[in-house]
Amino acid sequence: DLNSYCQPGSKFIGLTEPIIPDIPAAGGSMGFGLPFGVGFALSKKIKKEEGKIFVLMSDGEMDCGATWESALIAAHQKLSNLFVFVDFNGLQAMGRVQDILDIEPLKEKWLAFGWEADEIDGHDFEEIENSLDKREKEKPKVVIAKTIKGKGVSFMEGNNLYHYKAPSPEEYQKALKELQSNG
Repeated sequence: DLNSYCQPGSKFIGLTEPIIPDIPAAGGSMGFGLPFGVGFALSKKIKKEEGKIFVLMSDGEMDCGATWESALIAAHQKLSNLFVFVDFNGLQAMGRVQDILDIEPLKEKWLAFGWEADEIDGHDFEEIENSLDKREKEKPKVVIAKTIKGKGVSFMEGNNLYHYKAPSPEEYQKALKELQSNG
């Protein structure tokens, strides 16, 4: 399926779509992921259902008012079943995050909004797992994962061109080879 990334008819169009199993909502417009997640988490809480809600967001979504409104609601409702991962690679579609709207200090903002917040190396699986294991009761949790866009592929690392661009067949083969050799 990954061979069809960004190709007509592919379920991997570059954005999340509900045609992918376990993806309940489309993620094409920035800032709508957390409002959906808050709604799902609040529904589970009201119905006294078990389960966790995970929301994956970009650092670019920190520009959106709906993100922060939802963050306030989640904290107020004590949605401890809500986990948010912010992929903080410093780049969004139109350029560097700090040039478009500087969002730092991000962790402190989430803490001020009543969340539990961690900042980790987003490429370190052990840090990701440890962050999920550390929990405060009665609070939603955000994990700010510092990452490098395109990590592991020399011509993609830190290259914002690949935000929307699918690799050519030659680039795909080169990327695959680099990723396989890096383990």
